Amino acid sequence: MTKILLVDDESHVLEAWKALLESAVSCEVRVASVAGEALKEARSWGGPDVLITDVVMEPMDGFRLREMLAAEFPAMRAIFVSGYDLSAYADRTAGATVLTKPVTAEQLAAAISLPSAPAVDAAPSLRQEPGVGVTIGAYYLQESGGSSGDVSDYIAWQQSMSRHVMLHLLESKQAGQSGAVEAFLADARAKAAVTHPYLLAVHEAGEADGHYFFTSDLVPGHTLAAYAAAGQPLDERVILNALRMAAEVSEHFKKHGLSRRPILPSDVLLDAAMRPRLANVAQATAGDVNEPQEVRAMAAALAVITEPNSPAAAAVASLAANADQGWTAALPLVAAAKPAAAPKDVGRVTARSDKSKQIVALSRQQQKKRLLVTAGLSLLLLLVGLAALFRFFGGGNRTITSRQVEIPAGEFIYQDGEKANLPAFWIDEHEVTIADYKEFLDYLEANPGEAKNFAHPDMPEGKSHVPLDWADNKQLEPPMPGYYTRAVRWKQYKEAPLDVDSPVFNVDWFDAYAYAKWKGRRLPTEQEWEKAARGTDGRKYPWGNEEDPKRASTGSDFDPNPKKGGGTDGYKRWSPANQPEGDASIYGIRGMAGNVSEWTATMAPSEDGMGGEVPVIRGGNWNNPEHNVTRRRAILDPLQPQDTLGFRTVSDTPPK
Repeated sequence: MTKILLVDDESHVLEAWKALLESAVSCEVRVASVAGEALKEARSWGGPDVLITDVVMEPMDGFRLREMLAAEFPAMRAIFVSGYDLSAYADRTAGATVLTKPVTAEQLAAAISLPSAPAVDAAPSLRQEPGVGVTIGAYYLQESGGSSGDVSDYIAWQQSMSRHVMLHLLESKQAGQSGAVEAFLADARAKAAVTHPYLLAVHEAGEADGHYFFTSDLVPGHTLAAYAAAGQPLDERVILNALRMAAEVSEHFKKHGLSRRPILPSDVLLDAAMRPRLANVAQATAGDVNEPQEVRAMAAALAVITEPNSPAAAAVASLAANADQGWTAALPLVAAAKPAAAPKDVGRVTARSDKSKQIVALSRQQQKKRLLVTAGLSLLLLLVGLAALFRFFGGGNRTITSRQVEIPAGEFIYQDGEKANLPAFWIDEHEVTIADYKEFLDYLEANPGEAKNFAHPDMPEGKSHVPLDWADNKQLEPPMPGYYTRAVRWKQYKEAPLDVDSPVFNVDWFDAYAYAKWKGRRLPTEQEWEKAARGTDGRKYPWGNEEDPKRASTGSDFDPNPKKGGGTDGYKRWSPANQPEGDASIYGIRGMAGNVSEWTATMAPSEDGMGGEVPVIRGGNWNNPEHNVTRRRAILDPLQPQDTLGFRTVSDTPPK
């Protein structure tokens, strides 16, 4: 019997690999979480036939472990399993098999060159339920998301798309019931067929490794039901937006004759920026929807978390009183209760401003009585203090000034050798920075009535342009500073350097569109983006055709361990928008091979195969080692932000 030694510093991975191997091949398996344990196990065993090990481990990595065991047991074969690209370590992987996480039982069995165990003709209801650490098809289950009825939810990593999704799994005991699988997949198809900006999109449905599932958008946040259970009051705008969303989605289903289940408070999800999204309530068969009942349930949940005596509270109470009219009554109530454009604490702001003016006036009177030297010194200290306050609160120490560079008209090589021709255009030298985007948010705060002038026609009404995790988030836990606050005050976020010269991220496509329009510009088409990055001669990287991970901030050196990473390009995650200096095209456009990927104006069919078009994303990023400039993805809904995704803008006329 083949002796297999498994080594990984994540216990759930070890258990998953062990279960996969024991179910798929005839072998004896031992496990170890660190290299020292692995050496001890191997020696007591007389040496393993096969070593299967992760590479990134402490205090001894998988490469060194293999070398030490091979010296004692030269007949041992090695298999490296890693979530990173090991192509740069050809000398260390020579003679071994390399697999990319997540792996399946079939991949492991094939790498070991062992025959699979005899198939067991078991009913679906007898299959073992999967759990965290298990791989189903292309999805690695990372965290449980709870369960509803006969469906279990998991936060999963989709390796092929480099993204997190929510995976909804039909429980095995239910899969054995007659017609259950067909009904489950039919509901998934019905969800995928509904297109609405508030609904969580469904990406894929099917069967893998004996399990039936479908996947949908993952939006980190808390449900309305959770806020109600915690008794956490919410801003009236959030309340009204949630009401509007539920009403608009209900009207959408009625208008198009679509079937759905009831909309519950647990279906309303608020992200970290308090923007509402709704679980996909579509279903294949006509549902038993009692609108008055679901309206009352929603109103009851909202009443708990609405500030008393506010317009929103009055709207919620009126909605409950008129529940017999269903969701039709909600939209006019929301419109009538919409708060004024000015912030509700404008009185306090004005009072503070008046007090400040009095203090300044008094100070000026006193200064007249002082000696000139004292007055000059006071003025100097005042200026220094104001500068410090601006750096601390106003925008940090920005050093990058936004400018645009002309890309001349003419022909260039696009994608796989296709010739394309573009007129001249001007594109941002750098990705839009945190400081740049802060100016946009400041403008919207000062001019709230103008936000509609920059909104895309398809943008959901009431959507904020504040990026996910931007500032002090209202969560069930005490508010925690977001990434803008951290960039200004501490120059660090997620254990990595970050300042206001870093590219803005966690912006969705509608945010990027609005910013560009505010600047009097637009988002680049993907052809414009590629020409600016690639030049006219079809080069593979901005600098030429030679791969050089040191020239760009990419995932070639990313490590989930916060104390590691950045050894190749100098940056663990985000770099300033003008760094590394080597990531520059022939036109001097920076950051197109790495740092953050970028939204474009081009739409293309979604790569998940479920139909519909989504924005094309171009360029590499700090989390992905691939950084050639022909890389293009069409994988995210316009409302999906990511911390690896930003943007830049273009103009058809020379900058003023």
